[in-house]
Amino acid sequence: MSKCVLIGVDSATFDIIEPMAARGELPNFRRIMENGAWGRLNSTVPPVTPPAWTSMVTGMNPGKHGIFDFYATPSHGYDRQVVGSGAVRAATLWGLLSERGRTAGAINVPMTHPPREVNGFIIPGMQYALDSREGFAYPQGLIEEIETAIGATYEVMHGDERAHFFDVWEDYARRWREITEVRTEAILYLMDRHPVDFFMPVYYSIDAIQHLFWRHYDPDHPHHDPKLARKYGDVIPDFYRLCDANIGRIMERCDDETTVLIASDHGAGPQHKAFYLNRWLMDRGLLVVKEKYRWLLRLPSHILFKVLRRMGSPAINWTVPIKAWPLLRRRVDPREGLRLAEIIDWGRTRAFAANYTEQGIYINLRGREPRGIVEPGAEYERLRAEIADMVREIRDPDTGEALVEQVVPREEVYHGPYAGEAADLFLVMKGGTYLIQGGLLGKLVMETTRISGTHRSEGIFLAHGPGIAAGRKVENPDITDIAATVLYAMEEPIPEDMDGRVIEAAYDPAALAARPPAPAGASAVEAGGGDGTYDEEDAAKIEDALRKLGYMG
Repeated sequence: MSKCVLIGVDSATFDIIEPMAARGELPNFRRIMENGAWGRLNSTVPPVTPPAWTSMVTGMNPGKHGIFDFYATPSHGYDRQVVGSGAVRAATLWGLLSERGRTAGAINVPMTHPPREVNGFIIPGMQYALDSREGFAYPQGLIEEIETAIGATYEVMHGDERAHFFDVWEDYARRWREITEVRTEAILYLMDRHPVDFFMPVYYSIDAIQHLFWRHYDPDHPHHDPKLARKYGDVIPDFYRLCDANIGRIMERCDDETTVLIASDHGAGPQHKAFYLNRWLMDRGLLVVKEKYRWLLRLPSHILFKVLRRMGSPAINWTVPIKAWPLLRRRVDPREGLRLAEIIDWGRTRAFAANYTEQGIYINLRGREPRGIVEPGAEYERLRAEIADMVREIRDPDTGEALVEQVVPREEVYHGPYAGEAADLFLVMKGGTYLIQGGLLGKLVMETTRISGTHRSEGIFLAHGPGIAAGRKVENPDITDIAATVLYAMEEPIPEDMDGRVIEAAYDPAALAARPPAPAGASAVEAGGGDGTYDEEDAAKIEDALRKLGYMG
């Protein structure tokens, strides 16, 4: 029976892989590229972890699976809550295969906590940051079994906000290397002791490292320091070498009848500046702050920083919106994390940007948002068009160059029953080097120093195994195509409600002719119920962990 291993490498980019492979530094990537198929994989809009990975494992766009961000959408409340697997409203590969009697396992895939019952195992990824191991993995006790067998503690991720402000980079890289090495031992143990028909391990370390170390790697980055680069400039390539070695170890355990796919949720590149979208909306009267908090907007940021530091705040994150004075003390305790919802006058606000990972604008729509004021229909369309026109005219005050390359209406990238919950406009920023932030404090455009690398829309796709063409470069595969390609490799029919299609260009024509892709009915697996949010205490822990990685703006 045909099997498939899908290796996820978060944020991996061919911009780094291709030249390193050509120099012989990544022998396993090079071997797959020469003997298999590969190409740049189009990610979601925006190219960010939760919707991208979920699109990969469901074969559907976010409008069908309902995951747009780490948070629930504002339609569920302005005080947005972190979501987990229960918010995924489409069938995943492991759910679909389990329903068909096949075995499946996943380790470290984002948006899989809490784990659902499958015919195999689930060890959740990324957003898991809770203290208790109870309910951590499915089946219960699996993670303890692995730790006993490999003699090490399994960690999902490591975040350290000090690394965004102080020189603790060496320790940060060391910790991620340790996590990666332990994860590989766990992966190999599962392959040996708990073999399944479909296996999906994901590595996150490259993404975490690129966010922090890009300026040391890239000599053209405005914050590149040659002295620091001599010490840290090879950290990113080192993690690609580690990834390559781990891929080789995984492939050694795959027989000739197993298809190996490698994919990333998005690519990566430099980040130079931040654009404060909510500040821009406020300056144009589209977003209104409550009267009692407006004086804080005139407070110099360095003074507010000193206030917070004297109050004992463990970390200062200026990507979040400015907090009002009575609320500052709450920032010290992550269990009382602050929300944009607390300072905005929603009864007078027509548009807003929420979490920065969404890279877009919401219209405060009556009937969708809890206190929406913009009428659906003509008023909504007129306002959205006006905002789109204004956004196109935004210039960097330092250089005069346009900040926005493209304004994308939601309906151009999302369709399905949940598309209407998403942001109304998405902004593609110039060269990817400008990143939208949600803050209200300070200038509209500011240089970013703590995060020097960010996401790009082109990830990676590689394929090796039965029927795969040798040395074939594939043009424009989409992230939703991965699920259908997995099912085809496993000789399984493909649900008709998947947006993705088999990446046929990766296969030898004779193989496709001998076994064309087989259609199936709509996905029969029940998707998650409820809104998929966590209770307040657990949500605060997850947010704190993601904030340490630079993800909570």
